[in-house]
Amino acid sequence: MAWDTRVWKQMFQELMREVKPWHRWALTPDRGLRPDVLKPGWMQYQQWTSARFQCSSCSRNWNSSQVLVLFHMHWSEEKSRGQVKMRVFTQGCKKCPQPLFEAPEFTQENTSRVLKNLVFQILKKCYRERFQLTEEVPVIKDISLEGSHDSDHCEACLQGFCAQPLQVMNLPQSWTPRVCSIYNVEEGVEPWPSRENDCSNVCQNHTCRNLSISCLSCVILIVIVIIVVKTTI
Repeated sequence: MAWDTRVWKQMFQELMREVKPWHRWALTPDRGLRPDVLKPGWMQYQQWTSARFQCSSCSRNWNSSQVLVLFHMHWSEEKSRGQVKMRVFTQGCKKCPQPLFEAPEFTQENTSRVLKNLVFQILKKCYRERFQLTEEVPVIKDISLEGSHDSDHCEACLQGFCAQPLQVMNLPQSWTPRVCSIYNVEEGVEPWPSRENDCSNVCQNHTCRNLSISCLSCVILIVIVIIVVKTTI
């Protein structure tokens, strides 16, 4: 079963209504989309995720954790309307001599997480909202994989678009756009540093203060000794 565009459209509409209920956004598939080929005013987001494929010729099934999903986004502030064009790259069966390129089948959980990441990018790029948490929701690799990525039968690889996905830090699994937009967005404020950086800065400051106090104590002690020696002489 190929990916169901109706499910993606409905889920996208629900997520956008949570964060921007008075704005209209539309998600439409577009097989002509190409990475980094953008119309003026459009922005891009792409993500690799996991999915299952089935050959329409031999009925063979296979799984892949490197399925490229490409989005182009455009926001019109005057019309309070936004557009998202979407392309899912296909894969072919490596057992068939002349395989057709098959569309992937996504789990509902992975669909939800990819779309949450998309909404997160829309809030950042189109609305210029800033977040204390800037990481993406991780996609779930809940499938068993057989061998490495088959680049010879990957549409994105054959067109020169497929690359090893970048590593992203993970948000909590309970992250939703609503939570982030209400509690974590601060207009005009740079994103907060990570806890690790905070701890590092605190430790460095604490160490510097301790060294300063120690040096000051040594100086005072030396002065006292000099005074005592002079008085005894």
